[in-house]
Amino acid sequence: MRLSATAASLFPRPDLSRLRFRGGLIALPVFVILNLIYPVSLQQADWVATTEHLSWLAILGIATGTLIGNGPMPARRGILLGGAVGALAVALLTIVADSAGPIRDRAILVAIHVNNWLTQVIAGEAASDPTVFVLTLGATVWAASFMGSFALAREHRIWDALIVNGICLVINVSLALTSLYADLIVFTLCALFLMTRVHIVALQERWQRQNIQPSGEMEWRVLRGGLTWTTVLVIMALVTPKVGASDALGSALTTFEAPYHAIETEWQRFFAGVSGPSRLRGVSFSDSIRLGQAPNLGDRVVMTVEVPNEVRPTFWRAITQDFYTGAGWKTTEAERVDRVVPAYSAREKVEILFDVEVSHANLLFAANEPTRANIPHQFTTGEDRNFSRSMIAVNRHQTVGQYVVTSYVSTADKATLRKAGTSYPAYVKQKYLQIPSTLPQRVRDKARQVAGNAQNPYDKAETIETWLRQTYRYSTVVKTPPAGRDPIDYFLFDLKEDFCEYFASAMIMMLRELGVPARYVQGYTTGTFDPETGRYVVREQNAHAWVEVFFPQYGWVEFEPTPSETVFFREDDIALGNGESPSGSGEDGDGRAVNDPDRDLIRDDEGAFPEDTGIFGVPGDLARLDPRPAIVALILVLIGMVAAFIRFQWRFRGLPPLEAAWGKTRLLGSYAGHLPAPSQTAYEYADSLARSFPGTAEPARTLAHVRVLDRYSPAGTTDDQREEAVTAWHRIARTLVALIPQRVLSAITRVFR
Repeated sequence: MRLSATAASLFPRPDLSRLRFRGGLIALPVFVILNLIYPVSLQQADWVATTEHLSWLAILGIATGTLIGNGPMPARRGILLGGAVGALAVALLTIVADSAGPIRDRAILVAIHVNNWLTQVIAGEAASDPTVFVLTLGATVWAASFMGSFALAREHRIWDALIVNGICLVINVSLALTSLYADLIVFTLCALFLMTRVHIVALQERWQRQNIQPSGEMEWRVLRGGLTWTTVLVIMALVTPKVGASDALGSALTTFEAPYHAIETEWQRFFAGVSGPSRLRGVSFSDSIRLGQAPNLGDRVVMTVEVPNEVRPTFWRAITQDFYTGAGWKTTEAERVDRVVPAYSAREKVEILFDVEVSHANLLFAANEPTRANIPHQFTTGEDRNFSRSMIAVNRHQTVGQYVVTSYVSTADKATLRKAGTSYPAYVKQKYLQIPSTLPQRVRDKARQVAGNAQNPYDKAETIETWLRQTYRYSTVVKTPPAGRDPIDYFLFDLKEDFCEYFASAMIMMLRELGVPARYVQGYTTGTFDPETGRYVVREQNAHAWVEVFFPQYGWVEFEPTPSETVFFREDDIALGNGESPSGSGEDGDGRAVNDPDRDLIRDDEGAFPEDTGIFGVPGDLARLDPRPAIVALILVLIGMVAAFIRFQWRFRGLPPLEAAWGKTRLLGSYAGHLPAPSQTAYEYADSLARSFPGTAEPARTLAHVRVLDRYSPAGTTDDQREEAVTAWHRIARTLVALIPQRVLSAITRVFR
């Protein structure tokens, strides 16, 4: 008996007489269609094979939300109950739809898939099983349909259903490979129809409460007007051209480009077994990438590069990645430092001028291993300060225009690199020999088959480089790997032709399997030389990915496995041009010992470099300061001052000018530290204010005298007297406002004293 009473209190029986749809029977089918558009669009997007049950989840969500929303259960308890029912419904329907066989076996299989997914995600690898993604889709469908139905039944709000469903639908339409704009249009029509219908119901209820009898055509006229405006808005959305404001908005949103790409790539790592966008807009170098996304590369000029005549042209590095997820690349080195010291042998110092037209977030371009630039900059790196992952500008606006970067480019010949050995630093082995557990065994076997017999790391790298260039063909048409397939395995054994990212990734993984540290590099190829300007013109279509291999004493050395580009020039057997011995001993051309750890330090006596004095003659340390935080703080202070002024004036709205002037004087006096006493008369307050602030003596007494005349004199005040009082207030205000900052500063001093 007690148990039944407790259950009745927790889950009260719904009142069936209240069970009704807010918009009436005419709107119920439209509401159901509106909630079904999102799950139907998920099926059309074909993210995964298992999506047929999502429509049933939406219908169950509508029924549950309407039932609980019309019942007497408190809102919070109702939402919790709906969440519990939804979790059970999502799990059961996913189990039923996921595979064939007995329900028990299906449930166990789904649990195994979820466990495998968690293991891969925690390990930082790509999770290729789509089961968790199907569960996530089911949860969003249930949440959208249940919350909308519950809010409409309980609070009579249609907006909850429209907003949640609309956001989910827009995200799906934006990311799907299939065009789903028809779904968006149908959703918009249904949404505007429901808004009109619910508004009509609200009007009818108000008319009924106020005993108003509308004409018989009133409802039809309101509905017709709403549908007319709906049609007009849809047509305008389809035919209106893009306006200039959209470009400005796009520029503003580039601020969030890097965080967006980071979130996007992590999402893709979580759900690597799901199809993703097949085409990227332009070139985007981010901390994480997913293989198999075809960039939409145009002929737009990105930058021009001026290289000294005696320097051999090379590639222009933007960013590198170290961690292969099983679906793409990401970086795990995110520490920012002001300086790196590439203390490696066989390096040539070069200064290259970049004139950039298209910004790539805050990235700066460089050749091989950069050490500094003539604009405020930092390096992203890890524990090893001998090399960096990327070079970034402190002030983002300086990434467009001219800047000079100093780099140390490898000049080691083949014989030297063959003798480099395998004494890799512990940090390099930890980061750059990583292989995901999901890498297929046949990829590992292929690496050993191709280069397992090579005698040293250099020969292994060159052998794999040559094998990839001769065995596979380059293609600008990038193909996305099937769900659950490792991209490298798909490229090596099925595609056998594709974009540079596949070639570079395959070489890196094969080298790592053989114990050779390697990393993934993104940037641009050299470009086309323009004899008129003496510069290399780099376009979007020059975007490229290549490989850098680490050699002890000599650092990161570039390799080119993609057959569309020429291999990096490297002397075969001659001695190093700067007099260094292959072992790295001896002296370089400047007379410094090559194994001296300070040989590549940026020294003050090199003084000709622009960074020594900073930009515009400002010392280097000051030039590194980013003015944006100060500007933002100044803007916030100005906004605060404007808001305070508006609030101050708003408090005395509607008062006569004389009363407003008196009230403002008392309030401003309290801000300055002179609080008025409730028992003071106008003259007494004016005298006390004058004693505290002598500069206000005359105008304060004038204002007090005019106020007394206005309130207590039978004749009142003249226009001249009221004008004189307002003038007196302005004089008081100038004096008191000047004292407020001093009072604020004194208060802050007392706090920190």
